[in-house]
Amino acid sequence: MKSGTVLLRILAGPNGRIRLGWRLILFLVLTLSIAIPITLLLPTNLGESVGSLLGASLAGWWLLTRDKRGFAALGFYFSSDAIRESVRGVALGIGIGVVVITAIYLLGGVRWTSESGTILGWLLGALSALAFFAIPAASEEAFVRGYSFQAVVESWGVGAAITITAIIFGALHFANPDFGWVPLINVTLAGVLLGVVYLKTLSLWWATGVHLGWNWTLGYLADVPVSGLELVDAPYYEGHPIGPEWLSGGGFGPEASLIAALVLFLASMVLWWGPWLCPGPTAESSDSLAHSRMKQRGNK
Repeated sequence: MKSGTVLLRILAGPNGRIRLGWRLILFLVLTLSIAIPITLLLPTNLGESVGSLLGASLAGWWLLTRDKRGFAALGFYFSSDAIRESVRGVALGIGIGVVVITAIYLLGGVRWTSESGTILGWLLGALSALAFFAIPAASEEAFVRGYSFQAVVESWGVGAAITITAIIFGALHFANPDFGWVPLINVTLAGVLLGVVYLKTLSLWWATGVHLGWNWTLGYLADVPVSGLELVDAPYYEGHPIGPEWLSGGGFGPEASLIAALVLFLASMVLWWGPWLCPGPTAESSDSLAHSRMKQRGNK
């Protein structure tokens, strides 16, 4: 057997397409080759977020063009649907976050002390915090639930895609302060929720909105740590996790609380089995890899 034939069999499957593993490696290499220079040029936090977003988006788009699909298939399309889906996603993320914070408060796991501030200062801070959290949320969604998520859905199915990407999402927070087993489980469950949101809507605008709304609710509205980080500060009050860590989450914030684990799990189940989320017109016509796989399953 010729060496060229052996190499072709290693790289490509029976249908002639590059095998999933090689496509994911190529996606990672392309993403990093774009993200690293941007990270070096811009301030650290902003550079990492912008670099990851652009890198994952451009790498995913390039790979999608190999399958004769346009940029819209990635899930970040440019239409009136994008604004509507982003707003609804933020509202959903805020709603889930408020349920978690309220439950923790009622059980005695958080309290607030007063600080100086004005209503105008709070409102301006709220908008600033939304902008601050937006790019990191979009970059993580593009990297985890963009092309790579779709490719795994197409090749291995929905269950594998949600499981693998949720575990990766949890592992991405390994270096955060106060990280441990409960935070790992909770951030992984958050990854499941975001995977469900994407699959039900085929929209990274929806998933980014939920991600953004959740982070904003914890970090600004409740003014408690987000994944172990004190990223923003709200005027008027300061949030303080109190009591046992299984309830309050301690220094990692509510994402280390068992209350959050329960709410995230229930929210994922309700959204997966319920009729509330569905693709918008642009997402429906975008011909994503995930949508193609699910349509094939539905026709069998």
